[in-house]
Amino acid sequence: MEIKVKSAAEATEIAQTFIKKYRWYTRPLKAVRQNDAWLVEIDVGPVFNVIAKVKVDAKSGDILEYTIPS
Repeated sequence: MEIKVKSAAEATEIAQTFIKKYRWYTRPLKAVRQNDAWLVEIDVGPVFNVIAKVKVDAKSGDILEYTIPS
């Protein structure tokens, strides 16, 4: 199967679009590829750093798992 999400920028865009469904403020911090998934961290705290983590499948672009602290 061909890799659909080839760069950190693509993975970040997918994760940020997903997080925006739940939070109005998003500031991407980093994206790291591990095996067949991208691990993306996004700051969702407008005043204090609150880090949401999203795991994006590199082959399909699907969200595999996520955590959004309250």
